[in-house]
Amino acid sequence: MDHQSVAPIAAVIPDGNADIDQIVSGFAIAQIGRGRQIRGLVQETCGNCQSRQVSLVDLDSGRMYPITQYLGTHSVSCRLDLGGIVESSVVMRRIALRGADLAIFNRYSALEAKGGGFAAEMLDLMSRQIPVLTIVPRRHLDAWRTFTGGLSAELAPNRQALEQWFDQLHRHQASGTAPSTTTTEPLRRHDWFARAGRGESTLYAGRP
Repeated sequence: MDHQSVAPIAAVIPDGNADIDQIVSGFAIAQIGRGRQIRGLVQETCGNCQSRQVSLVDLDSGRMYPITQYLGTHSVSCRLDLGGIVESSVVMRRIALRGADLAIFNRYSALEAKGGGFAAEMLDLMSRQIPVLTIVPRRHLDAWRTFTGGLSAELAPNRQALEQWFDQLHRHQASGTAPSTTTTEPLRRHDWFARAGRGESTLYAGRP
């Protein structure tokens, strides 16, 4: 069996057609519903194209961290709020203490490709043998492969691919061939989780 079949690191590669954030969030919600400890940050977008607000959602608490700034309808400046990225990074650092069956990062993108963003948190969790899942746009795929030493699985942008990868990884963890990082901390329910489960939460790719 090749390394990708059980790789504890995986990247979902968008194809420009699927609603990638909704796919990842739906996958996370389904796994949490099965009693698995899925932690991390997923991405949600609210508003119209001119005043679109992108936030990261903590899967544990439901807290939302805005990561874009509204600069006005005529602004051509970058809307990414680095303060929101820094503030939300505590969610990922907390996983190192609590453990998880899977840590989800909303993106490996331009910031991470340059060594910023969540790059340090990703490396820390990988070094602790906590499985990691993220979304990697094709333009950053070469940087991701270098970042992970080519040891990451690359998944199609659909729920079936995510579930197949994670179920296989979970079986290896259960059999003792991969490290288990499950904790006994009770699962939490929150407003965002409920809204997303009812289809009331709109998730779109918003970060470059």
